[in-house]
Amino acid sequence: MTTSGREHIQLLLDQPREPGMVVSCYADTAVAEGFEAHWLQPLKEEATRIRRGLAAEDHHPARREFDLNVEAIRRALESPEARQARGMAVFSAVGRHFLLAVHSDTPFENRLVVDEVPYVVPLVEAYIRQRGYLVVVTDTHRGRLYASRAGGSRLLDELEEDVPGKTRASGETWGKQQATIDRHRKDQILHFHKHLAERVDRACRESAYRGIVLLGEHEVLEHFRDRLPGRLARRVVYEGPHAWTDPEAEIDARVRALIGAEQAAGERRVLDELARRLGEGCAMAAGPQEVIDALRDGQVAELILGPDPGAAAFRCDGCRSLFADERADCPYCHAPCHKGNLWQEVLDLALSHGIAVDLVRDTSGMARYGGIAALLARDEPQWAGAPGAESSTEMAR
Repeated sequence: MTTSGREHIQLLLDQPREPGMVVSCYADTAVAEGFEAHWLQPLKEEATRIRRGLAAEDHHPARREFDLNVEAIRRALESPEARQARGMAVFSAVGRHFLLAVHSDTPFENRLVVDEVPYVVPLVEAYIRQRGYLVVVTDTHRGRLYASRAGGSRLLDELEEDVPGKTRASGETWGKQQATIDRHRKDQILHFHKHLAERVDRACRESAYRGIVLLGEHEVLEHFRDRLPGRLARRVVYEGPHAWTDPEAEIDARVRALIGAEQAAGERRVLDELARRLGEGCAMAAGPQEVIDALRDGQVAELILGPDPGAAAFRCDGCRSLFADERADCPYCHAPCHKGNLWQEVLDLALSHGIAVDLVRDTSGMARYGGIAALLARDEPQWAGAPGAESSTEMAR
């Protein structure tokens, strides 16, 4: 059994589409009254329903394969390790000798899914919601980067450069000397902040965060924020005073308070911004195919998803193009297309390219768009498309 992480999600997303079934199980492993696990009865009922749909005969190969997968999942859910977790996601494909059990700090809704590939949307959603913040503590010549979440902070990186302290010139040439000293010091601070911004950029590319927190003196933070690329500066959710000698426990306390307040405010913020851009008719994409096209073209700054409705998407086996409408063959390379889950496909694209994902529960303003939208970058695309690539709209003309 392992704890949910980005590498486990990618392992599941990279599972090839092969003959045979993959059974994905999500379970609430908290103990109910009478010491019976919450998952036991709901998953029994779900397994019975799926078994009936596979075949009427007990000896049918698909039914036997399903039963073997369910038995492997049951053993994982009854293991001593599972009792320490509040939620479990178990993926079994006995025909491929594949089994992965992932535990979570939060319970899952009990569910069984049978497909040719693992169903990872609830696992990705849990990962996104459990993400912490990238905390940057800095002054004029020192910086620390922390990965901080409700459970605590972990030091990721440190940077220190030789920046001269404030000094005063004297003598007859005081004015000219002082200007030179001040200019040299500002240049050194600027150089340090440039390097620190590069470290922040690298950290955000290596892992996904809910946002960026800046701690330090107000004047220093103002100058440092100016050194961040626009796509990172827009992700700063909090700035606050912090002395270099303050304990890490203070960082943890701030992040815990921030998580509680920002979850509700963050959903409202992104929905308000989407509504404003919808009204302007610019810098946004709404609806499955529009969002797919924007993701492919590297225009998406934030992906916005409501609860997974189970909508289908069709992925080309050849050029890997993705379509929201049914396709037997790809119109570009004529390779066959396979049906998949739309939410899973777009989440895979977003995670692969380090795009922020906002999960919203209030989808009333997005219902007409199928619960999927995106805020587009107003500056340069985050990555370039293939040379000579055209949008699907242009290619379909």
